[in-house]
Amino acid sequence: MRDDFSGIRADRDSYFDEDTAPRRSSGKPQREKNLAVQIALGIWMGGVALALTGLAANFLFAGLLTGAIQIGVN
Repeated sequence: MRDDFSGIRADRDSYFDEDTAPRRSSGKPQREKNLAVQIALGIWMGGVALALTGLAANFLFAGLLTGAIQIGVN
């Protein structure tokens, strides 16, 4: 027995019709603007924190290699 799909068709829901679709304002909402600024600031601050951590690690390792910093082992 074969299924007969010849009578099936896709129709748009009436909610998404051009006349009844909800309208968006032309201006950008303040909430989206603040979110973009917060994301950009977080990325920048993360990069600064990573750079400072790397700089501190380089100074520590350079001090250990040159003998300026010694670990006391008896």
